[in-house]
Amino acid sequence: MDPKSTAFHIYKQTLIKKNNQPISHVYSYEQKDKIGQGAYGSVYRAVHKVSKQVRAVKVINKLNIKYKDRLLSEITIMELLDHPSILRLFETFEDAEYLYMVLEICQGGDVFDKVLEKGCLSVEDAFKVYIQYMRAVNYYQGFKIVHRDLKPENFLFQKKNDMNSLIVIDFGIAKRGMDKLQTKSGTAYYVAPEVLDGLYDHKCDVWSAGVVLYVILCGYPPFYGENEKEILIEIKSGTLQFEGDEWLGISQEIKDFIKQQVCPAPNRAIPKDLLSHKIITQYNQKFLNDFKLISMLNLNQWVKYHPLRRLALYYLSTQIDSCDLVNQKNNFFFINQSQTGLITQQELATYLKVNKQDIQKLWPYIDCNSNGYLDYFEFVALTLTPQDYQKQLQFMFDFLSQSEKVITQKSIKSIFDQNSNLNNKWDSISNTKNQYAQVNQHEQQINVKNIIDKDIDFNAFKAIMG
Repeated sequence: MDPKSTAFHIYKQTLIKKNNQPISHVYSYEQKDKIGQGAYGSVYRAVHKVSKQVRAVKVINKLNIKYKDRLLSEITIMELLDHPSILRLFETFEDAEYLYMVLEICQGGDVFDKVLEKGCLSVEDAFKVYIQYMRAVNYYQGFKIVHRDLKPENFLFQKKNDMNSLIVIDFGIAKRGMDKLQTKSGTAYYVAPEVLDGLYDHKCDVWSAGVVLYVILCGYPPFYGENEKEILIEIKSGTLQFEGDEWLGISQEIKDFIKQQVCPAPNRAIPKDLLSHKIITQYNQKFLNDFKLISMLNLNQWVKYHPLRRLALYYLSTQIDSCDLVNQKNNFFFINQSQTGLITQQELATYLKVNKQDIQKLWPYIDCNSNGYLDYFEFVALTLTPQDYQKQLQFMFDFLSQSEKVITQKSIKSIFDQNSNLNNKWDSISNTKNQYAQVNQHEQQINVKNIIDKDIDFNAFKAIMG
């Protein structure tokens, strides 16, 4: 087998395990570890027994699920999305009574808590928060997704006192398909007026995002009343005021920027244009650093890796908390000048100061889901060093061997079998797949044989990982 010539096709969703074994075999947690309560169940702090990663486990009683389709949609969306500022779903478990969602743990409180604590945020901190959640909005809307409940309570911080660790959560009422939505959804203070009319599209998220920016800058919402009915009447009027003392030190340019979002839908800006606004450019420059994690040297090394090593690193890259990827996140955004959450060949070539043709030669080995872009998990895999993953060899081995004593063609095939089932689903929910990304079942089978030609035990796997 020549590992240099072996590229394979795998989706991020394939790397999110759907377990039938008891969750207690994999995670340890107790009732006293409860950290939250949701509509369908409780959330617990849990520790992965092998990797020692601290995670959040959402335990959902299947008898309490009123809208099963909504829950399945939420899981599907979270499996698809791959962005530094969107909550990560690591794996799921299911038994006779419960469904378990293993999620990234966020221990820094939410944006609403921060506003309550400080009264309001400084302009610099407010835009630090805004840039992070608007990047997430721009990214997920590229996958035809509308969140429909953007609000400060749904923006969590991974770490305490770290304004750069924002994570967007709760895709429970998110919708795939962005046009001609009719269901009245959202939270009173932040809901767009067209949602109340029962005919709206993806721009409802932009209204909510603008209202959130208003709230965090002054400490109170632009539309309010004694009860929900009065609030909704105010929203329907849509008259935006900047009359409080809190607005005296805030520039007219920032007020106009908010007005571009909190305005009638036909006049409302789109995320792409908002992120390229000169205000955002001004504040972006303060937060971005080039950590130089990727070079042509390590891309060429990557191509030479044993395909099993590449597959292991792709898996690990989907299983690491965002707070452990600070340098990767900053470097990713530094390269991704378009702020789409997807690095293009040209963006990578520009960053590395090489010809696009040089990147094209390597592309089949780094764009593993063949969608024409470098996704975040692909970028993370490329930038992981032996120091990052040597402690997680058993964790990766367990995935590749499907928790058996050796990695076999059968265990790898079981992973790729899940992958092949996603092809049609991917087409229906993603608009990033390009004309070159046609993969058939025959290719899947060839890939499995090329990845592993004999059984590999843990010691042989350690040698492969370098």
